[in-house]
Amino acid sequence: MMGIFSRKTIFLTLALAMVALFSTVSTGQAQPMTPEALLGKKVARLQAKATKGKGLIELDTVAFEEVLAMPRNYSMVVLFTAISPEFNCIPCLNFDPEYRLVASGWSKQTDKTRLFFGSLDFKVGQTVFQKFGMNSAPSALYFPPSGAPSSQPSLDRYDFQKSGFQAEEFAKWLNSRAETDIKVKRPFDFIGAAINILGVAGALFSAVMMYQKAGKIFGSRYLWSALSLFTIFVMISGHMWNQIRRPPYTIPGRGGQPGFIAQGFQNQLGLETQIVAVMYALLCGSVIALLGIVPRIEDPSKQRIAVWVSMGLFSLMFSVLIQFFKVKNPGYPFQLLFR
Repeated sequence: MMGIFSRKTIFLTLALAMVALFSTVSTGQAQPMTPEALLGKKVARLQAKATKGKGLIELDTVAFEEVLAMPRNYSMVVLFTAISPEFNCIPCLNFDPEYRLVASGWSKQTDKTRLFFGSLDFKVGQTVFQKFGMNSAPSALYFPPSGAPSSQPSLDRYDFQKSGFQAEEFAKWLNSRAETDIKVKRPFDFIGAAINILGVAGALFSAVMMYQKAGKIFGSRYLWSALSLFTIFVMISGHMWNQIRRPPYTIPGRGGQPGFIAQGFQNQLGLETQIVAVMYALLCGSVIALLGIVPRIEDPSKQRIAVWVSMGLFSLMFSVLIQFFKVKNPGYPFQLLFR
């Protein structure tokens, strides 16, 4: 009896010891993580999101509060934008690819945990927009690490009016704030290079073909008149503004179709400039036809037809030009042929 009791006692003692051992292990595993470990885990999550988004982290209200929560051993630049189609924010659409280009340049750096790029759309972050008192978009804010507050908070907001929408200027501003060295590398423009090559080849071919008649050609008043008019049309359509601001050629429009007219007098697109130049040329051509060609036509019937064609072309192009103006300024009250 004593032997059986001793065996039961031994088994009971071993069972209690095993329970105590497992309880100790479980208690050890349930210990909270240190602040350094939590911050490291947070940075790792941000790094994974940035890698997935090619350097850019898409934010909403909850994610914005999370990434900027203290403590924070990294910098954060956030683009407050409104690229959803219902907002029709042309400046937002213009700057979005430039911002992504800078973020992509930073993603190629060796140490990418010092700075993260975020994008917050008004559609999913209205609370944050109200918190920062933002009434317009786009707006880019720089948030330094929690241990190194900015000495000049006013400089932590990018000035679009002063610096423009180009990726190079934005990267220059960000480098000065975050003490980084972001290089902007634009993708090679194969279409532009092909156009330049074809243009040079065409010019050389024309020069060779016209070599024998160079004297007569270069002394022709018609040639210099055409070159002068071409230069005038290009310049008054906004070519020099394009060279300074470097706007995109087109922008995504509603339904995925490319848009070619930028609203507002402070914005324009490359394709829009070319269309306006063509309209100016057609308007000028119709006037030249009325003044210089129609009076030389001897047949009255043909002369009458030429007058109507020239006047019709002038009226049509002027109506289209007014419609262009109304798109850029919806409050413009006048019209000609189109409503």
